[in-house]
This record gives sequence, C-alpha cells and structure tokens, in this order.
Amino acid sequence: MNNIFGYLGLFFAMIYRIPQIVKIYKSKKGEDISKKTFILHNCAYLFLLIYIVRKDPIDYLIISYYIIGTIQNLLIVIMKSYYKKREPEIEI
Repeated sequence: MNNIFGYLGLFFAMIYRIPQIVKIYKSKKGEDISKKTFILHNCAYLFLLIYIVRKDPIDYLIISYYIIGTIQNLLIVIMKSYYKKREPEIEI
C-alpha cells in the first residue's frame, strides 16, 4: 500500500512542470520565469541525488523523482534562454 503513495507522488512530480513547459513553448517566451530559481532548484536536486545514491539501501523511486525533475528544470532553463535569444530587438 505504501508503494502506491510513492508512485502517485512520482506521477504528480512528473507532470507538475508540464504546463509551464507547454506555456513557454506556445508563447515562445519565458520572461516571467526566474532562471536563477530553476538553476538553484537543480543544484538542490543534484546534491540530493548524490546523497540518496550514497545511502544504503538506495531508494529508486526518490532517485527517479530527482532525475525527472532535473531534466524538466533544465528543459525550462534551456527553453527560456533559447526564446530570449530569438526575441527581436526593439530599436528606439
């Protein structure tokens, strides 16, 4: 029964950033998103991944959460940077 809660948590962790990713993709901009926040979030994920991998026994469900979260955060940061570079400069 306890595994069900873990898998449900992993499911929601996998999907909660998807609306943000879709919004950036559709609007072709991510100016309202703090890149620093996502970078700090990824640093937290990476250090927690290192901590969990070095623990015995290894909890693969938690590792999956951090890996998926890191990938999604990196995608958001990359999309934000990509679309910012593509914005036309406005001359005054």
